[in-house]
Amino acid sequence: MFSNKQYLVPRILIGLMALAMAAATIPAYVNPTMNPGLTTLTGDALSLGETAGAFLGRQLTLIIIALIGAIVGQRHLVMIGGFAMMFMNGHDALFMGLMGGPAIAAVAGLAFAIIAAIAIFLVWRKSEAVQPHRDR
Repeated sequence: MFSNKQYLVPRILIGLMALAMAAATIPAYVNPTMNPGLTTLTGDALSLGETAGAFLGRQLTLIIIALIGAIVGQRHLVMIGGFAMMFMNGHDALFMGLMGGPAIAAVAGLAFAIIAAIAIFLVWRKSEAVQPHRDR
């Protein structure tokens, strides 16, 4: 068994992104328009029982998955946490760009998606390099 210290840089990257996302997501439960993805919603769609709640719930779920990966540090959990950050931010960046959302949110989402992809690659590459070959 290998120490999970070898994944320290990807864990830090994923953890910091997850904390930054949590800092933007949790306050939006009080006022959903604080989230850039929800600024154009009005009426019932803006309630936590409708579109806004589903959006924030998805974000919080993926943030928790990323934090678990960053904290536990096992290879697959770190990669799954990185994928959660990459998927959420890449998805949001794509739709923010296509649907005319705030440009800063689209660029930040793209940057986070790229950083998460780099973190996944670092874990994948490191694990391939350090695992011994097993013969039968």
